[in-house]
Amino acid sequence: MIRQFDTIAYDNRLRTIRPEQKVIFAFLLLMMAMIGSWKTQVMITIWLAAWIIGYARVSWKVYAKTLGVVALFLMASFPALLVSIDSSFHVSIDRSQISTVMSLLSRSVAAWSCLFFLLVTTPFPEMLYVFKRMKVPSIIIDLLFFTYRFVFVFEKAAEELYVAMKARNGGGHWRHGGMLVFQLFQKIWHSYEALRLALWARGVSNEIVYVHMETYNEKNKRYLWEAAIGISLLLWLG
Repeated sequence: MIRQFDTIAYDNRLRTIRPEQKVIFAFLLLMMAMIGSWKTQVMITIWLAAWIIGYARVSWKVYAKTLGVVALFLMASFPALLVSIDSSFHVSIDRSQISTVMSLLSRSVAAWSCLFFLLVTTPFPEMLYVFKRMKVPSIIIDLLFFTYRFVFVFEKAAEELYVAMKARNGGGHWRHGGMLVFQLFQKIWHSYEALRLALWARGVSNEIVYVHMETYNEKNKRYLWEAAIGISLLLWLG
């Protein structure tokens, strides 16, 4: 799925908008989602869904599948907030925490919408270029770059090992799972060593240089105006 998101980031209809504008737009909405009311958070979620599915032309199935994964992750954390166990092991639901859980749900989904919008509309190298222009420390940018790369390495290695185990009639015993995890981390470590040696051989010692390809359209002002009007309305209604 990670590779699918990366492909969408290069092929979506908002690709021609300046990455600076998309980064600023997403982070402004993220700050509003963090400090705003639940009404503001719901409006942000709905509005960004319209941007992602309607303007960027991202498949609604991809959006729904990703939102479902996020919802499952959030629901898995709710019992720790709602369920209480006393000294006699009596299980009860703390109704006073329901409002807190609902607030956490709306804020988390709104924050995810902001970051997902950025993920599927802006290629990651362009985001790093914007962060560099914003004077973000180089160590943070390099850490983001290596994390981004090794997510793909991790996914590919896991897929290859899983297919290899199935091809060799690998069973479902927990020892087979432990062997798979061990081999996975071995492959990740070898990939890291190969990358380190490749960078060292090319003389990369201090920081990585990010080349920005200008593919945006200067004449496209519609989305900029719509973003400005929408943020103004959210501030007024919130």
